[in-house]
Amino acid sequence: DAEGERALAALLDQAAVAIERAQLMEEQALGAARAETEALRTALLTSLGHDLRTPLTAIRGAIGTLRANGDALSPATRADLLEAAEEETQRLTRYLSNILGMVRIESGQITPRREVVDLAEAIEVAVRRAGGGAGRIAVAAAPGLLAPRLDPVLLDQVLGNLLDNALKFSGSSGAVRVRAVREGPEYRVAIEDDGPGIPPEDLPRVFDPFHRALRTDRIAAGTGLGLSICRGLVQAMGGRILAESPVPPDASSPDASPGGRGTRITLRFPV
Repeated sequence: DAEGERALAALLDQAAVAIERAQLMEEQALGAARAETEALRTALLTSLGHDLRTPLTAIRGAIGTLRANGDALSPATRADLLEAAEEETQRLTRYLSNILGMVRIESGQITPRREVVDLAEAIEVAVRRAGGGAGRIAVAAAPGLLAPRLDPVLLDQVLGNLLDNALKFSGSSGAVRVRAVREGPEYRVAIEDDGPGIPPEDLPRVFDPFHRALRTDRIAAGTGLGLSICRGLVQAMGGRILAESPVPPDASSPDASPGGRGTRITLRFPV
């Protein structure tokens, strides 16, 4: 009848409006996703350019100075220039390793080589590789911390990334503290810095790939890829990684960061 047809027509009109609204929302979501992807691409290109250009510029500067004035420079100055070039080469190598590591993690190609690792010794090696910043790193590692199922190469990459981050965000005079202990069924390795800390809204995403590249107020330029790599490698070895900021009070660590500042990254591995 006529009334039924009118009701059906009204229902069809409502359905058409609902479909049109859903299509509009989908288009808006796609547009927002495209905009976010473009923003990420731009941020990554900028960060990649910085992370590659900075060490290359330093290396080129050191080599250029040695080539132009090598004979006139004192042995100490030549040694300093060579050390600077070596440190920047190590930084560049670590950065490229992070890029390759992320590809391996995303494709599921990480297969740890399990063996016994002396944590105190592994930390000592990583600190030595920190180059000029090693003097600002205080280590407290109990002897005999033998983790039975870690990959020494992957662990070295994790420690190198964390120390590099801590030194970078602590500034030229800030201190970095490394502490390794056994806590019940786990080994705990904590790396603390005196930097400005991580904003509360960023803490849940601090291990996300490229999160720092999207921030416009970051103190140190870069993609933030290192922490994401650390999470992937630590999880591949059966461990956990946690971030705290500011550094909470710790009665067992008298040299802790001043209140309200700093970041602590903690690694936990099963005994």
